[in-house]
Amino acid sequence: MKKQKWLKHWFILTLFIPIVITSINYLIDPFGLNHLVTIEGINKNKKTNTGYTYRFKTAIVRDKEFKTLLLGSSRIGVMDPNVVNQYLTTGKAFNFSVPASTVEIQHKVFLYTLQYNHIENLIYGIDFLSFNQNLTLEKNFKSFSALKEEIEKKERIFNHNVYFNLETFQSSLLVLFKNLFNQPLVEEKYLMENGMREYSNYRYDLKNGTFDMNKSIEKSIKLYFEPKKGIYKDYQFSKEYLKYFKKTIEYCHEHNIKVWVYIPPISSDHFDALLAAGYFDKFETFKKELVKISNFIDFTGHNSITSNRDNYWDSSHLKTKITSTVMKKIFNDPKEGEFSDFGIMVNKKNITEHLKNLREELVEYNLTKIISKN
Repeated sequence: MKKQKWLKHWFILTLFIPIVITSINYLIDPFGLNHLVTIEGINKNKKTNTGYTYRFKTAIVRDKEFKTLLLGSSRIGVMDPNVVNQYLTTGKAFNFSVPASTVEIQHKVFLYTLQYNHIENLIYGIDFLSFNQNLTLEKNFKSFSALKEEIEKKERIFNHNVYFNLETFQSSLLVLFKNLFNQPLVEEKYLMENGMREYSNYRYDLKNGTFDMNKSIEKSIKLYFEPKKGIYKDYQFSKEYLKYFKKTIEYCHEHNIKVWVYIPPISSDHFDALLAAGYFDKFETFKKELVKISNFIDFTGHNSITSNRDNYWDSSHLKTKITSTVMKKIFNDPKEGEFSDFGIMVNKKNITEHLKNLREELVEYNLTKIISKN
């Protein structure tokens, strides 16, 4: 009899605990995926949602109405759609940047967005890293692989497994603790209204005088160029990924979607490090292949923006304030003359001369010294 009673209590407990954990996770919403309720001192300040890029952004493009899409890696993620809205006034713009993504992934989220929105304009920040056949950053690809089928079928993505999760519960407790005791929880995040990536953590450090630009750039350089685990590791330019880029451009032309293509402005440090790491020939191949499909504005090289470290958070991510400078050039704004050396329109006729000019700008860079630092 006692055994039956114990089994009954155990059974009830095994049902009750998961329900409580899931309910707490859903209410606290530590990553801001449902926004059911926001309570000051309980869950207003949250952890970063950048680990849930696909869940977070597919939900927004599914439930809201956008006319313009910003597409690319995290380097376009810092571009402010509100600035774009000043030039393209037919509807709001959404920033569907996907960190460290391949062109194939970008094409798939492009089609997903089109399923739910009548997109009229595409601003594509096309990236050298996105054509790396050996790009295998585990965290980024694992999060895409988990949702690949839903994205390809353009289905609604549900978050049950995020809330029914002990790791999420740990994050919920942390969020609750930080909010209850009014402790700062400042992390980078995507904005709900337009998908832009907001580096709240860097802004917080800059405001408090603890942001070290030199360290940030060196850390970023190591992230990309470390031989054994960097983003550029074993770089092999993929012709298959090039086909996906071509598919995206051709789709736009066939469906009267206006397209602006540009190569994001990596810092001068990052630009010179490409040569030091032995990737510059492939960097040029990337541009030569790109121009066969579409003209583009190339913001790389040494110029008044890329040579100023104050314009960056790290070696490749601009501060959002530079959005207006980039967009002035993209939309051929008459006021863009202030930075006339920033951004070159590249086509089949001038690609050879353009690449030659960039080669002449290169400066010797001590990459080994940075990578060898702890």
